[in-house]
Amino acid sequence: MKAELQSSLDVNQLAGYTARQLNHFFPDPTPAEEGALRKGVEWVFERLAKLHGRTADKYYFRNGQAYFDHLHGDQYATYIYFLSRYCATESGDRDLAAKLYLLNKALFAVDIYFEVQLPEIFLLCHPVGTVLGRATYQDYLVVSQNCTVGNIDSVYPELGWGTVLCSGSSVLGGCKFGDSVCVGAGSMVMNLTVPAQHNVVGRAKDVRILPSADGKWKNYYNPALAGR
Repeated sequence: MKAELQSSLDVNQLAGYTARQLNHFFPDPTPAEEGALRKGVEWVFERLAKLHGRTADKYYFRNGQAYFDHLHGDQYATYIYFLSRYCATESGDRDLAAKLYLLNKALFAVDIYFEVQLPEIFLLCHPVGTVLGRATYQDYLVVSQNCTVGNIDSVYPELGWGTVLCSGSSVLGGCKFGDSVCVGAGSMVMNLTVPAQHNVVGRAKDVRILPSADGKWKNYYNPALAGR
């Protein structure tokens, strides 16, 4: 059964709203057109319906149904990312994708380039100052504010299913995470292998890897829908 998504703005309204935002921030000779965004918004809604339906956050629902609120910053940042991916990979309009990428930076200080492939199921939680590079990501990802995922010598991390990045954490270089790994607030992890169901705390050489019986991702998602 196809997931349904209710929204504070319908597809046409949201396409027009986003086009006006883009043209306000980037008033160049090739303005964004509502019509060019409409199919992309429909594509994004399909993905948001799946994502919202799996969260445990009450603000992602209304009257028991998955709901998108364009005035909810976390949700809107996710919407912009998905729309930039659509423009780059589905419609082939990389200039429009670049504007959307920059719009996320302007509105939320979120740096997620449209070539970065995030999983289908992820949450951005107050993601001000967050930079997500071209790592390998899996579903049930959680990213908080001021997080960084980046490379060392062009080698990027591989994050497992159910990774949780707490506020101010950094994951850099050739890290390999098993499933249900949580990186503690303010921690920095570099070129480190972390087995499944462990927490990581500390910075660089002072990092500690601690067993965790219950994945932190369950604080953000409905475990009954995760299949695990």
